[in-house]
Amino acid sequence: MKYTFTAFLLLATAVLSGQTILTIEGKTYTNQDDTWYGVNIARTKPTTLTFRNNAITSVNRYGYLLSAGDEVPGAYNNNLDGAVITGNMLTWNGTPEIGIIPHGIFTGYNINVQVKYNYLNKVPMAIIRKSNGMTDVSGVVSYNIVKNPGVGVVIKGMNGVRIFNNTFYSSLTTAQTNRSFIDIYENPDVTPAGCAKGTKIYNNVFYTKNRLKNISITSSCLSGFECDYNIYYCESGTPVFMVDGSLKTFSEWQAMGYDTHSRVINPDFKDLVSFVPAARLDYGTDLGQAFATGLSVDAKWGTTSPATATQNGRWQVGAVIYKEVEEPAPVPEYLGSLIDNATPARLEMTFSLALANILPPTSSFSVTVNGISRSVSAVSVSGTKVTLTLASQVVHGDAVTIAYTKPS
Repeated sequence: MKYTFTAFLLLATAVLSGQTILTIEGKTYTNQDDTWYGVNIARTKPTTLTFRNNAITSVNRYGYLLSAGDEVPGAYNNNLDGAVITGNMLTWNGTPEIGIIPHGIFTGYNINVQVKYNYLNKVPMAIIRKSNGMTDVSGVVSYNIVKNPGVGVVIKGMNGVRIFNNTFYSSLTTAQTNRSFIDIYENPDVTPAGCAKGTKIYNNVFYTKNRLKNISITSSCLSGFECDYNIYYCESGTPVFMVDGSLKTFSEWQAMGYDTHSRVINPDFKDLVSFVPAARLDYGTDLGQAFATGLSVDAKWGTTSPATATQNGRWQVGAVIYKEVEEPAPVPEYLGSLIDNATPARLEMTFSLALANILPPTSSFSVTVNGISRSVSAVSVSGTKVTLTLASQVVHGDAVTIAYTKPS
């Protein structure tokens, strides 16, 4: 096995009350072997894992890029429950073809795993949630960018998986992959077969250049299945889905009760690297504060966390979120002035908006009467009006001018 390993930041391990605390951060892994078992996380003991801001590059046709779980039931199952896998860049540089199975982020037989803010580029089997029918309660696959996968997310015998606000893009052809962006099915390798019910898919962008399947699901997994408020787009025709091996058009899929609020529109990405849409995609549904932080339009992947932005206004769809644009404060407009006959030494100015209760000094105002300077003895501000008290009265027919200089 030949691979290089470069450490940039830290690997921290501690043991607290029987629970191992393991943080792997800021590392670079590169592999050139055809079969590689990847970055293999130790899991012989209960471990709180954080795998953050790392880079993995490989060409392996078999094996893993990140192995943080088990393939079969065993004594070490659930030892990585609650793992956080965030901010990583996984790149696969092999040739896409049907039948190759390197797993990207693999977390088999662990529940409540958070997979978020990752960028997976060309990884054949990008994200895999697998078990013998375990139920995820607090885990999520959210705000990831998944580009040109063989399959984007595999849900095999895991209940309750949530897939929120990801961006899936593929320019692959049906000769290069026969899988979907999301595949949901029972795990037939255990007895009884492990269920994969209750999957929830919201606020994602699915973009295909060719007519690849967006979501495939078996009827045994439809119990509790929810899918809505997504964006779909296919350059080659209507988006397609699959149920029990039967292709469904978008309208047929909607007729089954799914994606009734979703849109078929071009997200109009600025480029196919950052996947920033040209404008906000305000088509989502509010998923709550726990899922309100997405990738920023200027997110970058490296040894520090990619920049994030908080959902604002209507919930945005996809992994990349526009920040709220702060509107400039409105500027009051001058509407006019008057001097009332009953108070000939008071000059009242009216503005379009209520003014701040801040009194400028009298020296800020320059008043002339018939071209001769007239001093200001007092200033008052109330609501939309500014009142100047002049040193002496004016009379009918006088020409009065006012100038204002903002105090420094």
